[in-house]
Amino acid sequence: MDKKSLESTLQGLFSNLKKRNFDESIDLIITFKNLNIKNKDHRFEYFVNLPHPFITKIKSLAFVKNKQYLESLKGIVDKIIFDDEISKISKKDAKKLANEHDLILAEGQAMLTVGKFLGQVLSPRGKMPVVMPPNEQAVKNLIASQLSKVKISNKKNKSSVSLMIRIGKKSQSVSDIAENTLVVYNSLFEKLPNGKQNIKDVIYKTTMSAPVKVGGAL
Repeated sequence: MDKKSLESTLQGLFSNLKKRNFDESIDLIITFKNLNIKNKDHRFEYFVNLPHPFITKIKSLAFVKNKQYLESLKGIVDKIIFDDEISKISKKDAKKLANEHDLILAEGQAMLTVGKFLGQVLSPRGKMPVVMPPNEQAVKNLIASQLSKVKISNKKNKSSVSLMIRIGKKSQSVSDIAENTLVVYNSLFEKLPNGKQNIKDVIYKTTMSAPVKVGGAL
């Protein structure tokens, strides 16, 4: 897999797209062979940092015990919940919070309360809080770092056949999307039992397009 073949496939895909009034997302589909997710050694979940982020904003939530911390977080995080309100959050509302926020933070003092009352909802969704950094700038930096992170996981897949990962936006250059692809593609080698030998096909599709395989038609 090389950058030129990826760029060529993307150029062909983009040349056939109809004009849309929104910025289409680009999905990377990787199909596998000789992989069995019933085998725990064949399951994986991890994050990679893309060299060319396509997300411009994430929604963040902070659980806070020290109310004096509130003022410093205004304008940095999207929602703040105080420690004494955590026990009042219903399971339904906890699911909603998990679904609506990309990053959840918690002051160290509030972490135990979150675990006690919301852990059963947040943990299975991969949304247990990150311990909040000690100052305003560190919180800003942490949020900014999330823009480049992409989760790669087959733990919840019912099939071993394929994996779909959002890799970019139509407004990005084919070079940037290709470089994002290579980072994800290469990261899989050490996670798969037989490395590259477990990868069958690499496929692109946009929000509205049919899938297109790198190197030839499906």
